[in-house]
Amino acid sequence: MITKRRFAGLRTHFESVYTTYHQHRYLGLDPLVCVHGFSQPRDREVGGFICSALAYGRVESIVRSLKTVFAITSEGPAQFAVNTTFSEKKRRLAGFKHRFNDSEDVAMLFETLGKVLRDYGSIETGFVNCMNGDGIKEGLGRFVQMITTDAESVQGRKKSFEYLVPSPLNGSACKRLALYLRWMVRDSDGIDLGLWKRVSASKLIFPVDTHVARVASFYGITERKSADWRMAEEITAFFRRIDPQDPVKYDFSMCRAGMIDFRKGVASVR
Repeated sequence: MITKRRFAGLRTHFESVYTTYHQHRYLGLDPLVCVHGFSQPRDREVGGFICSALAYGRVESIVRSLKTVFAITSEGPAQFAVNTTFSEKKRRLAGFKHRFNDSEDVAMLFETLGKVLRDYGSIETGFVNCMNGDGIKEGLGRFVQMITTDAESVQGRKKSFEYLVPSPLNGSACKRLALYLRWMVRDSDGIDLGLWKRVSASKLIFPVDTHVARVASFYGITERKSADWRMAEEITAFFRRIDPQDPVKYDFSMCRAGMIDFRKGVASVR
């Protein structure tokens, strides 16, 4: 249990980390830099989903893969998603590979996002429809089910595709989907994009990867051993105590601090 005195110290620490690292000049260390390259909202929405889905592994490899995908889809990711056939998507993406995922996985993802755009007009509207007044967990669960069902109807079930869109209903922390929601929902501040207006930042869940899990464990924010959905909820609950309206605002700065000088950050809090 974190005492009031300990909480006050941690709040001061994380606010300091936020002030230091939540700056546009650190964006080059994040896949989000690729989304900032698009000027049109629909391209940012679709391109952002692709970026978050492939955001695993070393950041240099992620950015290299994303640049390859977006060079192939030069007309813009939204237009590519909506206006090409699945066969054309597979042909143009042929040969692409990013760690566990191949060109067919990415083609299927573009195909399903294109269907969302045709059915709802935007990914935001599709997601809000899946939330149906419930929380992020339920909304994400239904949205992932919709995406995977659409993918199965196109190409059959493929486990490597399902890796791109895990479900919180299966216990996954859904780090990459939580990251996507952060990008879309938080107000535009030079980092996040603020494209979505019908989902409140106060409802977002902290994107939890191994680094965030390690930091949270070190500071006693969570005692869970597995980086799962329950850990994400615990970490979010802690940061919601600091900022109830915008708990995930600390995610970007925590990751940047971890990449640059996490050891120094640890040493500053006792």
